[in-house]
Amino acid sequence: MELNRDAMSNEENYAFDVAGYLIIRGAMRPEEVAACNQALDRGGRLDGLLGWPAPQREPFRDLLVHPALVWYLNQMCGSGFRLDHGPRLIGDAAGDAGRRLEGGNEPRDPARAYYKQNERRMCQAVCAVWALADVNPGDGGLTLIPCSHKSNVETPEDVLTGRDDLGLSVQPALKAGDLLLCAETVLHGMQPWKGRGPQRLLAYWYAGRAPSNRSAQDRAPPWTPCRSGWPR
Repeated sequence: MELNRDAMSNEENYAFDVAGYLIIRGAMRPEEVAACNQALDRGGRLDGLLGWPAPQREPFRDLLVHPALVWYLNQMCGSGFRLDHGPRLIGDAAGDAGRRLEGGNEPRDPARAYYKQNERRMCQAVCAVWALADVNPGDGGLTLIPCSHKSNVETPEDVLTGRDDLGLSVQPALKAGDLLLCAETVLHGMQPWKGRGPQRLLAYWYAGRAPSNRSAQDRAPPWTPCRSGWPR
């Protein structure tokens, strides 16, 4: 895709600010999608790049600095963002599906906070999810509660457990090659996969200039409650 403009459009800014996520359609070329899938088909569990043979990890290293991703992260997080964790196939680990929803922003955590005011945005943590295969409506997998990234109201327990989502949850439909960029404070979870073939959603986590919540947790006392964000 071509990115020959200086900034996100007003429509993109509005959608990301209101919903907390943005889908970039066709961000990857078909050959890039094929290279990632071929590497995965050769076997191996993807959770970071260490331990992978060099030829297999190259497609995933390339995605770290994919031009479309870097352009949007510069708009969302500002220059100076960094990789926080990943890559990882979300939903690939036992126990991912059916977990309590995570995220939310009540009370506001400066290390993960999102706000946009007076033409200035601060988005301290973003998850980039690359679709390496189609995700059709009703397929399950990644589920979000739009607009929850700025909430200052405690999330009801039934929403967190999935017992009653109050009709708020959304399962984004994606095509292979799409890129979903999501503020990490959006409530999210993984539902059982019902689609054809393997679920292939590849996630990278990025942080703004300030220390991320996970870095802060590393320095925190062992009794500190965990607010780890997306399933890792």
